[in-house]
Amino acid sequence: MINTSTDVVVGISTRNCGDTVSGVIETVDAGLTRFFPQQGGLIVVSDGFSTDGTRDIASGTQTRCEKVVVTEEGKLGKGSAIKTIFKIAHERGAQAVALVDGDLTSIRPDWIERLVSPIIAGKDLAVPYYLRYRYDGVITNQIAYPLTNVLFGLGVRQPIGGEYGLSARLIERLLAHPLFPAEFGIDIFITLVSGAEGMELVEAVLGVKEHESTKQYADPEELLVPMFYQVVGTLFQLIDHYHVYIEKVDGVKAVERLGEIPHVQPHKLNVDKEGIYRQFHAKYDELVRGRALFLDDLKSDLESVYALALPEFSFPLELWVHAVYLAIDAFSGDQDLSVLDALRVLWQGRFLSLVSETEDMTDDEAESYIQGQLTTFQALRPMLI
Repeated sequence: MINTSTDVVVGISTRNCGDTVSGVIETVDAGLTRFFPQQGGLIVVSDGFSTDGTRDIASGTQTRCEKVVVTEEGKLGKGSAIKTIFKIAHERGAQAVALVDGDLTSIRPDWIERLVSPIIAGKDLAVPYYLRYRYDGVITNQIAYPLTNVLFGLGVRQPIGGEYGLSARLIERLLAHPLFPAEFGIDIFITLVSGAEGMELVEAVLGVKEHESTKQYADPEELLVPMFYQVVGTLFQLIDHYHVYIEKVDGVKAVERLGEIPHVQPHKLNVDKEGIYRQFHAKYDELVRGRALFLDDLKSDLESVYALALPEFSFPLELWVHAVYLAIDAFSGDQDLSVLDALRVLWQGRFLSLVSETEDMTDDEAESYIQGQLTTFQALRPMLI
């Protein structure tokens, strides 16, 4: 018999996750039955029109908890998958919802406990804290993380981590929001709306995150570039939407972190520096030079960067932060996508420079360097305020 009400829902968003979805479902099921045996648990697999049999595999995976497999509603994208999960959870009266990605290879049953327990205890959002290799999270490290901290005042390290715990109150607020995104912008949307709307946030330590989509980082055009447009576009829209809130932000609010950080090292990711260098030059010629008028004040410095050979290549942090703030201002209002065209080219150039700056560092040194970038973002914040 299908329950008419549920205390805890775990949503799994999938698209062509045939190789991993069964393992994710089984792990989620183990987490729900081990840690929340008294609560009615429901697993919702929300699929984005997979063509590799993901839905059939998900449907055939045996679970002790109730499970439903549905096709996401609306425009194809992760945001639509999450919105479908939220609607089901709302209809079932769930008090706590956890979200996990269907391509995870490192998920453990205790992730469910770490995401759900803070919500049952009264918090509105549990964001993940991962140990990630310095080149995993290139959108996070260079733009989402610093702007979340410096503009929104939220001391969150992984604002687009993918795994979340959410309260019913927060889900109602998100579903009613005019900027609910259909695609990859959903993660930054959840985090920033929660902070700007006065919700109670915590970080949940989940350890090392590994997922299949990381393999596509070797070819940025395959996944990272489309993700950049969706994440940064949503981020900039939210900056515009919450400009009054941002103007009142004074410093970074510490967010409580639950759990001990394990003494493990994330797997190393290799970067094709020559390939990124070629792409930077090709796309600079196509999308920046003579087109990105909002960058005119930086033209001389950018041309100097462009002229550098790969062994000497350097894209200074301060130049990058200037470009980000100019892009935010230029994007405000009419949301001209050519602004994102230009910024994503510079983003790749800055990433290449970051690789060179950190490749000889230890993991701890690289993490300290990445966090240290917030100082420059904070120093140049008056450009917007």
